[in-house]
Amino acid sequence: MSLTVFFIFLFVAVVVIAVSVMFIRNQLMANKTRKDKLLAGEERYLHERQKRIDSINILLKVVDNNEMNWIEASIRIKNLLDQLGIDLSGHDDVSAFYIVTERTEHIPSHEQWKDLPGDAKVKFRNEMDACEKEHSEHLNRAKSVLMSYEW
Repeated sequence: MSLTVFFIFLFVAVVVIAVSVMFIRNQLMANKTRKDKLLAGEERYLHERQKRIDSINILLKVVDNNEMNWIEASIRIKNLLDQLGIDLSGHDDVSAFYIVTERTEHIPSHEQWKDLPGDAKVKFRNEMDACEKEHSEHLNRAKSVLMSYEW
């Protein structure tokens, strides 16, 4: 084999090695970027999850101070539990939030409430009061269970 052929093979080998090193470097950088995005996504997920758990705890404290009624708190807590992907409707105590939400879901809220005539508002308020009274003990047990729940 001549010296020229040897140098050609050597040059080709160096080029192949250089291209391989660049490819490996790019793959490592892409893996690091994917890993960073995955970790950021997991961190964001955990942060959002904790915000929902904190919101549930705040709602439980607010309803305890009579700053919010049980109907509104139940609806919000049930929706937060749904967002967390936790279904406690089968739990003997916590099911109160699901029951109250189900029993009052036909009652208009927000803008629809504002548009209701006075007699309809009175009718719905009486219905909400009756629901709260009927389930007050169950709601208090549910509150105690959720306040000590291991998330």
